[in-house]
Amino acid sequence: MTDRPLAAIVLAAGQGKRMRLPGPKVLAPSCGRALVEHVLEALRPLRPRETVIVHGHGGDAVREALRSGDYRFAHQAEQKGTGHAVQCALPALDEGAGDILVLCGDTPLLTTEVLQALLDNHRSSGRALTVLSAALASPGSLGRVLRGPGGTLERIIEARDATRDQLAIREINTGVIVADRGLLAEALTRVRPDNKQGEYYLTDVPALLLADGAGVDAYRTDDEGSALGVNTPVELAEATRLLRRRLREHHLRGGVRMEDAETTVVDAGAEIGEGTRLAPHTFLARDVRVGAACEIGPFCHLGPGAVLGAQVTLGARVEVRRSTVDPRVTVEGPARVVGASIGREAHLGPGVVCEGTGRIVVGERARIGAGSILRGPVTVAEGARVAAGTILGPSEGRPPREPASTQERGASHHDA
Repeated sequence: MTDRPLAAIVLAAGQGKRMRLPGPKVLAPSCGRALVEHVLEALRPLRPRETVIVHGHGGDAVREALRSGDYRFAHQAEQKGTGHAVQCALPALDEGAGDILVLCGDTPLLTTEVLQALLDNHRSSGRALTVLSAALASPGSLGRVLRGPGGTLERIIEARDATRDQLAIREINTGVIVADRGLLAEALTRVRPDNKQGEYYLTDVPALLLADGAGVDAYRTDDEGSALGVNTPVELAEATRLLRRRLREHHLRGGVRMEDAETTVVDAGAEIGEGTRLAPHTFLARDVRVGAACEIGPFCHLGPGAVLGAQVTLGARVEVRRSTVDPRVTVEGPARVVGASIGREAHLGPGVVCEGTGRIVVGERARIGAGSILRGPVTVAEGARVAAGTILGPSEGRPPREPASTQERGASHHDA
């Protein structure tokens, strides 16, 4: 059973009107990633053979945001419920048997560990379908898991269709299921919109399979975050807060030092080497890479495309974007480094600005004096010394000026 093919369906068609966003809800940003990207990142280590993303409102935006991934897409033109969404996805899958894992695209706290535990439980039991459930102190508007006398799953009921006694149940449906593909597809053809919403509920499938005598149950996780879907700006803020804490704890366990963890912001996907110290009010954007034993901050901003080698020192209020900074470089703050390659053991004084329309290259062991401005394209040679207050770069149609001192002789000017 453990080697059965796995496919995944991610439901991402909701408009999210309560989010008050101009685009799809699943593209709402949280910790540097769209909500649906967090879900896909949790799914990725399970290595599903195929992943189909069901979109509706703003489908072009969803496709564009996820264009770099190996995903298939299905369009749910009419919002007729979760069961209908899965039906829309099934034709996009290749023929064959196996399991289908269905996830919601607005659950950014879902983890690989929880999904793997669900899959292991499902396959070891030989069931037809397994629901991921969780027990919450305040279940709110989430569907409730109803268990029979033997403690196994009997049915799932949506909160809007539940009685007062059923709403008192704390065990909820997270929206995640894993099921035998063939049995799931057949059962969906029998789902009827007999509910207050007039929708085709995926949650009606367990009861149908139970009536057929198939094995069905709920696997309850202790990770409450797995159930946190995002439907409002308040819920988005709470999910982001929890994600921030989870990311900080991950880096702290990996040997990163944070003087003030509450003011240190690290987006998902950032990599930080062991022994690196992050001073207060430091920000690392998505996919930033920082080597080991660096000293960063305070008030530093490492934006997209920033790559720092080991033992780099950034002073206060240094911004680095789209730049590679080699090991043992020192950048005194404040400073701005955008679109540059800074060689090993170079030194940039306070007030230095590296930015322009072309690439800026600072050679190894070069020293750039305080207040200097480097406008790309420009190259500072290895070991060169640039005097304080120097401006290097394109001359905008004028002949390049002569260096003000012999300290600048290692720099070369390039017209744009």
